[in-house]
Amino acid sequence: MLDTTSQNALPTNQKKARYLQRKAQKLSWYALAIRIWRLRRISRDVEKTLEHVTVATQRKINSALDIGHAKLGDGEMRVEDVLARLEKHEAECSLRYQRIEERLDTQKDTLDRLDYKIWGLAGLIIFAPFVQKFLG
Repeated sequence: MLDTTSQNALPTNQKKARYLQRKAQKLSWYALAIRIWRLRRISRDVEKTLEHVTVATQRKINSALDIGHAKLGDGEMRVEDVLARLEKHEAECSLRYQRIEERLDTQKDTLDRLDYKIWGLAGLIIFAPFVQKFLG
């Protein structure tokens, strides 16, 4: 009968089999450790992502619907007043957008000149080696 406690007493096939068995066991532990590490890393990344989410809570309001006059501070407004304020606001916004359009139109010429300059530089970069080859 063979002594299995000593590695020297085992034949080489059995030594190799025990070595491969231990190696497979270690590799399975390593694979498990890597999987656990990846899961922890993913969960940590998910937690970081979820930290940036803003939670919006619904405001508490009265259960009764507020149907009637629009309120401005303590006083009440009529429908005509609301429409007048909306028309005034729309007029201001249209003036603002008109000024923005005017600024864009004045800057259009500058942008066109910059565009021509960029195309000229691109042409110089492309043709510079050929000119150097013919002249030099």
